Amino acid sequence: MKKIAYVSAAILFAAATAAHAQTTPPAPVTQGAASVNKNLANNPDNKGLQTASEQLKENEAKVAEKRTAQTTKRETRSEHREGRNERMERRETVERPARIERPGR
Repeated sequence: MKKIAYVSAAILFAAATAAHAQTTPPAPVTQGAASVNKNLANNPDNKGLQTASEQLKENEAKVAEKRTAQTTKRETRSEHREGRNERMERRETVERPARIERPGR
């Protein structure tokens, strides 16, 4: 009876966790832009909101540029690594003479 209770509790917990989990978190830039645009609609003369709107647009452009740069960097890095698939040969190790047995040590 206890096993059935534990199994049903585990299934219930898993279902609740899956139901409340967000698949993709909201992007901060889009969330901020939505908030600023909503406030700007209420107060169109507010200079701070206008500045914030401009800065959000600039930040969005920077993020997009940075992402494209990262993807190109990853592609070039993967292309560079393809040429290094073969293992390098190990150097020959120098044979060292056997240790001399010293009496008293």
